[in-house]
Amino acid sequence: MVDDLIENLHFLNDILTKQGYKVRSVTNGKMALRTVRNNPPDVILLDIKMPDIDGYQVCSILKAEEETSSIPIIFLGGLNEVFDKVKAFQVGGVGYITKPFQTEEFIARIQTHLTLQQQKHELRREIEQHRQTAEILYQSRALLASVLNSSRDGIAAMQSMRNMVTGEIEDFRYLLVNPVFAKLLGKKRQEITNNSMQKKLLNRLTPGFFEKLVQVVETGEPLQQEFFWETEMKKKCYDLIAVKLGDGFSITVREVKD
Repeated sequence: MVDDLIENLHFLNDILTKQGYKVRSVTNGKMALRTVRNNPPDVILLDIKMPDIDGYQVCSILKAEEETSSIPIIFLGGLNEVFDKVKAFQVGGVGYITKPFQTEEFIARIQTHLTLQQQKHELRREIEQHRQTAEILYQSRALLASVLNSSRDGIAAMQSMRNMVTGEIEDFRYLLVNPVFAKLLGKKRQEITNNSMQKKLLNRLTPGFFEKLVQVVETGEPLQQEFFWETEMKKKCYDLIAVKLGDGFSITVREVKD
């Protein structure tokens, strides 16, 4: 609270402390600026007419500084000073309480702006949390992409496609594929991920392979086996591991050279 009249400060301080608020009082604009900068309050009650610098100047200075610009300022002024009310809002005030003060109105105005200020703080915290979460997610995706693209193993993740009526798995679709896995199948990554019909291709790798992968998803038991696959006119042996991942599975394929 900023007012050059000690009687006003005592009167308002008594009202607010009885409501449970912590109040700091100063009697001039220079003290107000110093106090607010050192320990920013949740709301400022500011008298207009003061001897050194008036309330308009104090408000303009605080609104021009980044650290204090968001603090709501409620002006305290006379009942019929229409010009004062207009100028109070022009310089950045959020409210105007007239003298003599009505206790109920005074408390209601303070509580409204404190609630709004609290909501703003909570919104800023949520935005910052979302920003941090997005940054972590971006870094995690970048790390995952780096690991997948640099791996010498073929890696892929697939999701179940279930019958809407029976709930049974009818096929799988790719969620991600690394370059080695795509090269093994002799296809481009985009071509693989855009194609949801994988049952026939999976069974081409090894007979009954689709049904085995269904069991991985339904039972949670991992699958490990070897299979032969002809690439570039050469038949090679591969070791395969499939592990349940959500309503699907991840699969890792490694060429067996020995």
